[in-house]
Amino acid sequence: MQFYISKQNLNMKTMKLLIKKIILSITLSFVSFTAICQISVIEKNNEFKVYDNYKLIDTLHATVAQIAEVHHLQKIRQLTKDHYYYEFPYAGNLGIRFNSLGKVKSEVYEGLNWGGSKFLKSIIIDGDCAVELSALDVTEKNATDYRYRVVQNDNQELVSWTKPSVFKYTSDKRFKYAYLGQFNYVPGQVLKVEIYNTKNFKQQDALLIDWRKVEPAEVGSYIQYISKSFHLPDNGLLSIWLNEIKKLPSEKKIKFMRKDTVVTMPGSLNFIETTSINDVKFRLGDSLQNVSFRITNGKRLYNYRISLKREVDGYTDSIDFGETNDKFVLYKEFWKNPGKYKIIFTPKIHKHGGEPITLLHSLDTSISFTVLPALDVRHSIPLRAVILMAFVLAIIIALLFLYYRKRQKHFLEAEAQRRQIATLQLQSVRSQLNPHFMFNALAGIQNLMNKNEIELANKYLARFARITRSVLDDGNKELTAIEHEADLLNDYLQMEQLRFGFTFNINVDDIDQQIEIPAMLLQPFVENAVKHGVSTLKDKGLITVGIAKNDNDLILSVSDNGKGFNDKQTTGIGIKLCKERIKLLNSIYKNSTILLHKNVQSNNGTLITVELKNWL
Repeated sequence: MQFYISKQNLNMKTMKLLIKKIILSITLSFVSFTAICQISVIEKNNEFKVYDNYKLIDTLHATVAQIAEVHHLQKIRQLTKDHYYYEFPYAGNLGIRFNSLGKVKSEVYEGLNWGGSKFLKSIIIDGDCAVELSALDVTEKNATDYRYRVVQNDNQELVSWTKPSVFKYTSDKRFKYAYLGQFNYVPGQVLKVEIYNTKNFKQQDALLIDWRKVEPAEVGSYIQYISKSFHLPDNGLLSIWLNEIKKLPSEKKIKFMRKDTVVTMPGSLNFIETTSINDVKFRLGDSLQNVSFRITNGKRLYNYRISLKREVDGYTDSIDFGETNDKFVLYKEFWKNPGKYKIIFTPKIHKHGGEPITLLHSLDTSISFTVLPALDVRHSIPLRAVILMAFVLAIIIALLFLYYRKRQKHFLEAEAQRRQIATLQLQSVRSQLNPHFMFNALAGIQNLMNKNEIELANKYLARFARITRSVLDDGNKELTAIEHEADLLNDYLQMEQLRFGFTFNINVDDIDQQIEIPAMLLQPFVENAVKHGVSTLKDKGLITVGIAKNDNDLILSVSDNGKGFNDKQTTGIGIKLCKERIKLLNSIYKNSTILLHKNVQSNNGTLITVELKNWL
């Protein structure tokens, strides 16, 4: 089935509607401004004051018109307290009150305005409550000038045009109002209540009351396109159902002039690719203009929020198109790329009394379709453009390469300079450590000589000479083998053992002892353990040196069983130089970090640990 719609007529109709909306908005703004300038109301603490041209109305000196206006506003306020629904202070004639007489809890929603420029109210009731109707402007004096009626479902009058005849007092007994009756729930019922003044037809009001259930949108959808073989005037568009199934051309026998004739039946349009009604597909093409949707289950008193979800090239997004309860056109610019699309219609209702908007996602209606690439799409680029783009690209690549080379050269030069400076600083620290060590050893020899312990002094001196030879041989080497470092520590501890008589252990794990570590890294801490740890314990003193492996880390440790020492005792030049040396080593060996830990326990000795992280 196809529909023929004139694109020009559609555009003209849209333009006329837009102009009407603009004129209507300007008119309403002017009317509202005029009304505010004449009579205005300010509410505070559940009380209100009435102003005329920004001056408070004094009822003792007010005009008859002003007193009537105040009386009218007080009547509206009292009716709202009596649970009649009026918009204070600018209320219409008709009011409605809800009576929950049924078994089902009822929810009340504000429907859309209707009646064109009159902006008449509508009410949606989800439940089985009854309603009572009132007329604000009708009094016993002017009742003969008014007529009202109630129509059910636009086809049956429940109340014919009649004069209001029943009047009731408000709960405070101050005001009388016209009571138009009570109307009970009927499934699927829509009541239209109308009232007007026979002497002034402009004084009219109407109200729609809808008991129908809020339901999902029933949507018809179709593609609009232009056909070169079937041209319509004024660039008219042809339409085909969105879920049209793809059909191949076929032959069919028919009777023509009493003879069997074979007729070729045309297939589907070339952009249709749908093979299942649940999997709608079509191809892009220049002839396609838009996808149109029409809500077919009647204009309801609420709108449907429209949103589009798109999955294109691995990206997902969502677009909100506002709301409607009639028709919607999805233009090509929103589905111009191949991908998956889903358009969703969600009922949108307003809670009674100005509460937040509610979107009933459980009643969503969604229509999915897949847009495929166009057939025989060829993109040709002129040869001159290709050459130009290649030339520009080559220049950009060359410039980037030169920039990278220059930057890398500067980086390497700066890094080499930094390492050279750090190495010189490290050598300076090493050169300060060696004299410090020798000074302490000579002081020990002097101490033995002063005690006239000649034999021990000679042994001490022999050990010292061996250590000095080793230090001088490796003076320019920053790294030394574990085996060599352990021998050096053993010689030093044997030398000091001659003076203080302590015992010591050097424990090296089953690791390759040719692995290099910073030379004399532990010596200042071993010297500190002798001087501050076990020097006073004599043969009860114990020093333990450990070199262990932990995954890719080396753990170097020095422990003693002395009385421990505080931070003030670790401020000697040897410890300071060692800490500075570790800092310089960390600046040179970026991939390995050296960490120093100290654990001092009163009367239980001291444990110094040096971690060489990622050293192996």
